[in-house]
Amino acid sequence: MLDSPAAARPAAHPAVGKWALFVVISAIFFLISGATFSSLGVVLPSMIAEMSWTWSQAGAGFSLFALTVGLASTVPAWILRHLGIKATYGIGGLVMTLGFCLLALTRNFHQYLFAAALLGLGFASCATVPAVFLLTGWMPERRSAAIGAYMTIGGLGAVAGPIVANRILTVSHSWRVHWWAMAAAMLALTGLALLYVRPPPEVKAAGVEPKALAHERGAARVYQTASDWRFRDAIRTRHYWVISVAMTATLLCVLTANSWAVTHMGTLGVTAAVAAGVLSAAGAVSALSRALGGVLATRVDPKWLLVGALAGEALSMAALSVAGNWLAITIFFIAEGFGFGMCLFATAVLLVNYFGATDNPEIYGTFNLITTAAMVGPLAGGIAADHFGGFAGVFQVYAAGLLLVVALAAFMRPPGLHPERRSTY
Repeated sequence: MLDSPAAARPAAHPAVGKWALFVVISAIFFLISGATFSSLGVVLPSMIAEMSWTWSQAGAGFSLFALTVGLASTVPAWILRHLGIKATYGIGGLVMTLGFCLLALTRNFHQYLFAAALLGLGFASCATVPAVFLLTGWMPERRSAAIGAYMTIGGLGAVAGPIVANRILTVSHSWRVHWWAMAAAMLALTGLALLYVRPPPEVKAAGVEPKALAHERGAARVYQTASDWRFRDAIRTRHYWVISVAMTATLLCVLTANSWAVTHMGTLGVTAAVAAGVLSAAGAVSALSRALGGVLATRVDPKWLLVGALAGEALSMAALSVAGNWLAITIFFIAEGFGFGMCLFATAVLLVNYFGATDNPEIYGTFNLITTAAMVGPLAGGIAADHFGGFAGVFQVYAAGLLLVVALAAFMRPPGLHPERRSTY
């Protein structure tokens, strides 16, 4: 059962309480983004050297973590509905803390896999699903800006993660110290979440739209549903599936590029150091593009932000296919960073604008589960490259496929009928 909003509201001024909440959940996203996806690759070489693992074994843990994040995407919605939002962050934070502790104590390959799976489960429970629910409920009048700022902070965590990990390894000469530090930081932030995270007040009642949302809609001409959709109705619309396909296609490109861009650019004469720097630059642009989305989303319909993001991602794949010169390299990292960051932001906001806040944890959680299909990208890219002798054709096919998704998104119109009167598409 959800926490009672009236009983759980902060005693302090509501504005202070909601901004404290924003700081805490953003700090959690910063930490888990920096300590997992972006920095695990920095720590793995030291773990491999001590454990005498193969690269395949080490990569299996990374893949299991990513797979668990996707498969567990609906878990936070279940916890939220049955135990409340505090429990969502509390359980997720403790599971992540346990995962970091087990990594620090790892003595064999199976412990490593178990720890990676726990981190994936904890990550899903502490990341965007509960955060979008909170930001939509606590900041309805500026939810686009709040979601954009939250995602930007997470993106900056991914930029800072490798730097922090490398510094800890350099100073301590122990990869175990790094994981203990991450466990301590996660435990501290979980404690703060239990203090400051509270269920949002009701933002709509009896189908009446709050003045703040009505004003934003009228001033910005941005579509926002006047009545919240039920989960079962939302997932039957073509809009939901176009948005899901758009994010899946973008992730397919991003994961494939992150896996094979360095190898591909190496065949074009680009050094590994330069190629790695290019990927880091794309990460920084991605973080900035999320902030840009938060600024634009109250003035430009997020549908067009999504169209722009998909076009940018298509351009990045085309540029990557010939990235043997600085012009193509520059186009690649700017378009790649913009495309991924803006798509991540625009899809989250569109799901709220089209279907409302009430069932968003289920709607957004299932959306994340669908995008797990993108994890076939690196494998498919590798197989295709083996068959055709290189990655240029792979990235060109991805670019062409994205143009089809651009068309689907561009012609998508808001689901304008009241959800209880809708027939399925």
